[in-house]
Order: sequence, then C-alpha cells, then structure tokens
Amino acid sequence: MKTLIKKTGLGALVALSLVMTQSSCTKDYDVYNTNPNGLTEEDLQKDNISAGIFLPEMQVNVFYCKTNDDYIYQLQQNLNADIFSGYFAPPGDFGGPNNSTYALKTGWNLWPFKVGYSGIMNSWREVHKRATANPQYIAIADILRVEGMHRVTDVYGPIPYTKFGTGVLSTPYDDQKTVYTAFFAELDAAIKVLSDFMVKNPTDNSLARFDLVYDGNIKQWLKFANSLKLRLAIRISYADPALARTKAEEAVNNPNGLLLTNADNALVIAGKGVPTRNGLWVDDISYKDTRMNASAESILKGFSDPRLSKYFNLSTVVPGDYKGVRNGISFSGKPDGYVNSSSSSLKESTPVQYMCAAEVSFLRAEGALKGWNMGGTAQSFYAEGVKLSFEQVNASGLDVYLANNTGTQAPYTDPINAANNIPANSPLLSKTTVKWDEAASAEQKLERIITQKWIAIFPDGMEAWSEYRRTGYPKIFPVLNNQSGGTIDTDKQIRRLPFSDDEYKNNTEEVTKAISLLGGPDNGGTKLWWDKKN
Repeated sequence: MKTLIKKTGLGALVALSLVMTQSSCTKDYDVYNTNPNGLTEEDLQKDNISAGIFLPEMQVNVFYCKTNDDYIYQLQQNLNADIFSGYFAPPGDFGGPNNSTYALKTGWNLWPFKVGYSGIMNSWREVHKRATANPQYIAIADILRVEGMHRVTDVYGPIPYTKFGTGVLSTPYDDQKTVYTAFFAELDAAIKVLSDFMVKNPTDNSLARFDLVYDGNIKQWLKFANSLKLRLAIRISYADPALARTKAEEAVNNPNGLLLTNADNALVIAGKGVPTRNGLWVDDISYKDTRMNASAESILKGFSDPRLSKYFNLSTVVPGDYKGVRNGISFSGKPDGYVNSSSSSLKESTPVQYMCAAEVSFLRAEGALKGWNMGGTAQSFYAEGVKLSFEQVNASGLDVYLANNTGTQAPYTDPINAANNIPANSPLLSKTTVKWDEAASAEQKLERIITQKWIAIFPDGMEAWSEYRRTGYPKIFPVLNNQSGGTIDTDKQIRRLPFSDDEYKNNTEEVTKAISLLGGPDNGGTKLWWDKKN
C-alpha cells in the first residue's frame, strides 16, 4: 500500500470532470503509436480513426489494464469488490482501518465512479458524436458502455446515466431500475444494428484495428451482447421476475447465439499498439498488496478442487500449502507474515476477462431452475459450466470432481493467529457438495449453481461480489473486526459503496437527491434495488 499512497496522493485527488477536453482526447491517440501533435481533425476522419480510437479506451477501462497508472485497478476494484467477493484479502492494514474492516475510505471508493465516467462514458460520447456514418461502431460502444457501467451501478446503486451529457456541473441521477431498463434497451438496439450490419456487410472487418476483444468479429460481439443481456436479466430476477424472464429468454433464443465455448470468451488481448497488463497481477505480484482470501482456500480445498493450483501459488508461510487471509483481522505485531500467504497465479500478460462461456452455462442453469425456457435443464447446464471451467484452465479430473458428494467447505486455520480460525463445526461453513442432487430443494440447487459459478468466474471480484449480494452464496467468511460504526451488518456483509466524494463536491444537489432514489442512507449497509432476496 505504500506504493499506492506514493503514486496517488490520496489527500489531493483531482475532481472528476464529466466533460472530455481536447487535451484528454489527444492524449488517448498515442495508444496507436501515433504522434497526437501531428494529427488534425481532418486526419482523424480518415479510416474512421476519429471514432474508432475511443473504442479501445473503453475496453481497457472496464477493468483498468493500461500499463501506466497501475494503481488505478487497485482502487477501481481490488480494494473493494475483490475483497468483498471472498477471492482476495489484503495481507496488511495499510496503516490503519480501511475497506477490509468496513472503515470505508472515501479517497479509495470514488474510483469505480471516476474510471467509469472518465474512461467509459466520455469515450462512449465521443464515438456517438464521431461515428454517425458507422452504426457498427456506435453499437459496439453501446455494448461496452453497458458492460462497464453495469459494474458501476452495481457498486453504488443510482448513477447519472440516461441524462449523461445534458449538463456540465449538475447531472441528474437515475434510480437503478431505470438504469437497468436502459441497459436492456441499449443492448436490444445494438443487437439489431449489428445483426443488420452483418447481413449487409458479411466481409466487413473495419473494426479490427480498434478492437482488443474480438478483433472486429461482429458475430462474436453479438454472442457477447446476448450473454451480457442474460447476465443482467438474472441479476434483476428477485427485483423484477417478469422482466427478468422476458429478457433472459430473449437472450437465449436470439439466433445470433451466446458464449458457448471457451473460444467465445470475451477477453481484452494486448496488441494493436495498445500496451496493457493485468492490473490484478500488479497488485498481487508487483505491489504484494493482495493475497488469497480464506474463503477461497476453504471452498477450493473442501471440494478438492483441481482449479486451486491453477488460480493460486503455494504459500511460504506454510510451505507446500495454499493459505488464505481472512478479512478484518488484526495485523498488530505481524507486519509481514501474511504477505507470505498464497498469491494468485496470474501473469502480467494474462488477458482481462469480461465474461466466459462457463458463466453463461451457470446463468442458464439458474434460469432453468426458475422454470424459464433456457434450452435445457438446470442439471445439464450445471455440469456443462463446470466442464467449461475445467477446460478453460486446463484442469484434470472432471468426472471425479462432478461425482464428489462428500467434500464440503473446509475449516480454516490461520497460520499466524489461532483467534482467526474457523473450526469444522462452525455455522460459517456450508454443507453443500459438488455432485448434483436432483432430489435437493430448489435453494440447495441454487447454492450449488452459484458456488460453482463463483469458482468459474474467478478472478472477477466485481461480478462475484454482486452474485453474493444477490443470492447469499457462496458462504463467504465475515470480517473479524467490523469498524463501520454500526452502518454495516457483519452477518449480511457490505452491500454497496457510498457515492463518490467528488460528486458531493461537484454535483452536490443531484447526488443529494440520489439518496432518495437509493431508498436508504448513503452507507455500505443499504441494499441496491436488485438486492431483494435476503
């Protein structure tokens, strides 16, 4: 964390501007190894550069993965969702109370908002302004906007969205139901535009030079858009089950298809003159600021899961073993010991993943469990999701794993402080197993589906945290020291981050109104609109 403080100067963060200036626009051009000082507006109009240049800017900001300003991913996601999801935990207290003990730090928690608007929404606006003759560019930008901004609304709740760009210093917020309704409308429109474009221009690949995800392949973007639509439909299934079912069935039955194989996975691949590196790798290996969470150790060990060694490295605090760290523990007198717990096995060049085929299978499994038309049974999609996950990480032993009806979440032993242990008889441990049981209750089946989904979508802590809040699964260990001052229930765990401190400074009237749209106080204990189950 010393690195982060040194790089950011957290006490002097610059206020977020919702207006893209010309200087910030030209700064983005250099990702194509082009001298911005030599470009005129006329130059930019050639070969669609004017619009296309903003698409990779959107792509690398969904999860910040630029090679400069490495600390941004840490603030955008690692010091919130990655911790809250049960995937990772800090190996130190960073100098005092912080997010891992629910002492939420305003200087950290504005960053999901900041990156969303400076890196995604402003670039989206530029594509719309510049690509009037290229509807496929606009459609891809719309899909990317939904992919990026659903993660932002799932952090805070209400956000400025449908009226973005209509004001400068006073941008109204939308309640989360309105935002999700807009997401579905935008995805539906983008799917139609791309479908029509693909029919009329079957060999057009002009997007390739600007596309770090699918290299300009429109068919793949359509699969991703349908899959994203399915994800969002399942997300709202407890808040608006009728709309959720309609949108989920539309997504599954769209002739353009879904992400069905690992070749379809939506990944940000470095190239085309855009230097990227995995931000989580920076936090974990370079900074040594994050380590395996005790919940991840407990679940993966309990299932004898072959993916454990694919996701994490062996620790040195307990040589030859995989060891996690609990959130909210006391580090007094143990300044360095937990740093030797298990790090992730990510590489600097590991692609950032928006979505994988395994997730789609688990989404369909849950939809089928609800009685929706998903094209198969919950059991078949469950097994397919595990299979796809094993294939994705090249894990062996699938058949034995799927037949495991005895392994359950394992007790946890802290390697340094026994006060942090979770014994075998603890109610904090789940009794669910891997093997599908058709005679089990619907809730037991749901726990199996979400637990395996949580394993399969690793290391996307934002999506995992959202699914934990939505369903209550898997069982993630609560923080040991809750320093929220009573605003966050230890057992229910954190539900959101407070609105951006920058917004209170620069958009005061509208962010104050947004609290009424939230339906509760602006703290970490207030549930989001779709968080209706528990």
